[in-house]
Amino acid sequence: MVDKEMLSAMSDLLDEKLHPVYDRLDTLEQDVSGLKEDMRYVKVVQLENNVIPRLSTMEECYVDTSRRYIAHIDQIERMDGDVILLKNVVSNHSEQLRRLQG
Repeated sequence: MVDKEMLSAMSDLLDEKLHPVYDRLDTLEQDVSGLKEDMRYVKVVQLENNVIPRLSTMEECYVDTSRRYIAHIDQIERMDGDVILLKNVVSNHSEQLRRLQG
């Protein structure tokens, strides 16, 4: 009987000592559960519903713009040549006008 009483007393003592630990574990489990919910919110709501669609839209715009630039690269190069030519003509005409006035 002494052994049973001693075991019972030890069990009660352990329960008394471990009760705060069990309470803390319950709190930690709730905290972890809350963090999991928060991460799920970030993944689903923020990433899938906000970030990914916006990135897709930005990507479409950049791809479309780059395709237009590539398609018109020859035209852009010709325009660059035309601008250089126009600068020279305007500069020459300006010089001729100054000489006529002078």
